[in-house]
Amino acid sequence: MPTTAILTDMMTYFLDTTMDSDELYSPTFHATGSDESGVEPADFHILNEKLEIPSLPGLIDRPRLEDLLRRSIDQFPATLISGRVGTGKTAISAAFARTLEHAAWYSVESSDIEWHVFAHYFAASVLRAGGSEVDPHSLVPEAGVPSQSVMANFLINVFAEAETLLSHEPLLIVLDGVHHLFDAGWFGEFFALLLSSLPDNANLLLLCRSKPPNPLWRLRSKQQLNVIDEKLLALDMAECEEIAQKNGFPRTETERLHAETFGRVSKFLQKVSSAKPAKSRA
Repeated sequence: MPTTAILTDMMTYFLDTTMDSDELYSPTFHATGSDESGVEPADFHILNEKLEIPSLPGLIDRPRLEDLLRRSIDQFPATLISGRVGTGKTAISAAFARTLEHAAWYSVESSDIEWHVFAHYFAASVLRAGGSEVDPHSLVPEAGVPSQSVMANFLINVFAEAETLLSHEPLLIVLDGVHHLFDAGWFGEFFALLLSSLPDNANLLLLCRSKPPNPLWRLRSKQQLNVIDEKLLALDMAECEEIAQKNGFPRTETERLHAETFGRVSKFLQKVSSAKPAKSRA
């Protein structure tokens, strides 16, 4: 089956209207033009906060997940991490990205569903990771609904500029909140082109809030994509015991908290910080 058809099937699996759409930042542009996207290049303003690797306080070391993610990056061109809010996907990805010299980070919002907006941020993130001084506006095609050739040329130009500066040094591209783009008419085709045009030294990391209802066996069987889901993100007992021990919780209490939270990182940490450990009898 052609890659485009595979990605179309995958996008059908991804659609989930129940996902929340909380915004992390303010609107990314002012619509003053009359073109199809409602965005004029001259009025577009890139928010640097969306291109910065998140600095999350209170992070915990998770060597198991770090090793899992590193092996996935080594073996697959693209890795999808899916999980609800609080499962730790952004935390582990940010911690991993900070260990790399060249990591392009883009926190995607629902307002980025317009091609012209997304393209600006995508180009800016990759160029920034490569240390380029090229204005991303010069690489983004005119606003409107993009054709396959327009998107292909865009990717070629962005990666050519990055490659010139990186000289084959490893590059990680992280799209955090990519579920905001699943309804975009252009995204399936863009993702197919993105996978096929990734330089040999580049890897793609996609973070989304919902697990697809059907397995991505076509892409996975072709070794194009690896999936890390909530079951793998959840704290195991060994990790829970290590966290609880540092907070003075006995093993019996740890087992109870693990069962109550199902190993969900945010909920377990909340329980540990708010609950009082059982006092040992004299």
